[in-house]
Amino acid sequence: MASINPAFVQSAVRIRNPHGNVWGTAFGYVRPDKYDATNPVVHERTDNKNRTRMWYVTCAHVLDGIEASQVGGQPRAVVEVNEELAEYGLSSLNYPIPYYWTRHRIWVERCSQMGPISERTYNPEDAAVDVAVTTAPTHYEKWNELARWAFPPKSHLTKSMLDMKNSDDCPLSEGDEVFIVGFPTGYYKDSKNWPVVRHGVLAQIQPYLRGKVQAFLVDGSVFPGNSGGPVVTKPQAINIEGTAQYSKNSLIGMVSGYQPYKANPANQENADLGIVVPLDAINDTIDMALQDSPHLGGAQPIN
Repeated sequence: MASINPAFVQSAVRIRNPHGNVWGTAFGYVRPDKYDATNPVVHERTDNKNRTRMWYVTCAHVLDGIEASQVGGQPRAVVEVNEELAEYGLSSLNYPIPYYWTRHRIWVERCSQMGPISERTYNPEDAAVDVAVTTAPTHYEKWNELARWAFPPKSHLTKSMLDMKNSDDCPLSEGDEVFIVGFPTGYYKDSKNWPVVRHGVLAQIQPYLRGKVQAFLVDGSVFPGNSGGPVVTKPQAINIEGTAQYSKNSLIGMVSGYQPYKANPANQENADLGIVVPLDAINDTIDMALQDSPHLGGAQPIN
């Protein structure tokens, strides 16, 4: 019996530069939309008839890496999405998205102080705003198939949805299991866009829930290529008496990077502590995109 929704696994897609070099992971994310109902990228889902907009989400540093790797031409990221339903097999569908990623404003401000992209050094503290978003290619004729592989609103778990009045009431705490989905080291099997799912546990989340820090940690193997991958709760079969139990898959954030082993700064050894961007930062970035980007929905597919 599956303990993670197959659609949530397939929400993760590779993101690369035009030359084929994989830089990380992105994922499909669907939000209710209160804006212009005539916008062609707003769709009515058949399950609830509510207006929604689908986004692709990744880490801002992934896009910075793609831009730094660009030689000639305009910098662009290529998203490789799932074209066919899983039961019939998957094929890679490539969408170049040159300009339409919106980064979190605080990330942009920090990076403007770091100099050229090729010379920037990112710190774990930057993870809280390491977010970039773009609208999904909804003009694609098989849009309904794409929309299947995304996190719908009912799967979102934000900080405001966790009751912190009493710590015993909070359904998430250190030691709870999670799934980490993505393409570690750019792993790619045959011609199929098939993500890798790994186990982890919440290593430190209470400081985030209590407003002390802006990101949280998972104990699990996180490698280059995982950046931008979703972190999903695992249903808990048991719980400590007197504490809440969380019994479904929910999206709680995305991988930004790993906490390096400080005793060996020269090699930046992985301490197996993944740094997670919370879902609230993703929603903040989407709100910024809707406010600031009149060109939403302008991406064009490869012919």
